[in-house]
Amino acid sequence: MIVIGSMDFYKGSVVRLTQGDLDSVHEVKNDALAWLNTLQTHGLQYLHCVDLDGAFKEGHNRELIVSVIEHATCPVQVGGGLHSMEAIDFYLNHGAHRVVLGSSAFTQPELLEKALQKYGNRIIVAMDVKEEKVMIHGWTVALEDSLESILKRLEEQGVDTVLMSDVSHDGMLGGSNVSLYKKVTSLTSMNIQASGGIKTRQDVLDLVPTQVVGVIVGKAFIHQTLDLDILGETL
Repeated sequence: MIVIGSMDFYKGSVVRLTQGDLDSVHEVKNDALAWLNTLQTHGLQYLHCVDLDGAFKEGHNRELIVSVIEHATCPVQVGGGLHSMEAIDFYLNHGAHRVVLGSSAFTQPELLEKALQKYGNRIIVAMDVKEEKVMIHGWTVALEDSLESILKRLEEQGVDTVLMSDVSHDGMLGGSNVSLYKKVTSLTSMNIQASGGIKTRQDVLDLVPTQVVGVIVGKAFIHQTLDLDILGETL
């Protein structure tokens, strides 16, 4: 398991949110490339970028994210507002290692199918989970199907990796939902990336037995509750 560094972009700056609420947004780094360089000097192995403007349909930060990709010395995955093949093609043609589809993977099944046919394991599906229900549209709508049935369907479609967040833990710095990840990895052979809640090194270590392949961390580095050197470790 590795720690995946995270950068969320909003109106040209690297920001942090609490539980995905735009009202909680605060600018933390106005020089994304300088922050990228800091992460890289501490051994960054993989980077997760999210275009919040794209996710909330308020524009995009494509040029900035492409600049980050060009300056990154590690693979980069990008999510946020990818609702078309044009958007998927754009990032994968501009150096992204992978792209992340969120609500669109469930509301536009034909888009997911087409993307998987074209790009295979370069497509990641993000699943936001609340009380074991998959939430879409900014965590406002719960899908009727069970978590287990959705995982099975995605695996049958050929999805290689799922990025899973427990929305009640996101941005709260209160630790991850370890029991959720233990359950999910027992239900599927897909690779699982965990996201949300990490504050301390122990929070990261708690996830190792769950068999997730990576854990996404952003806020804990910004708030300096987790030493950046963990980015260079394999746990």
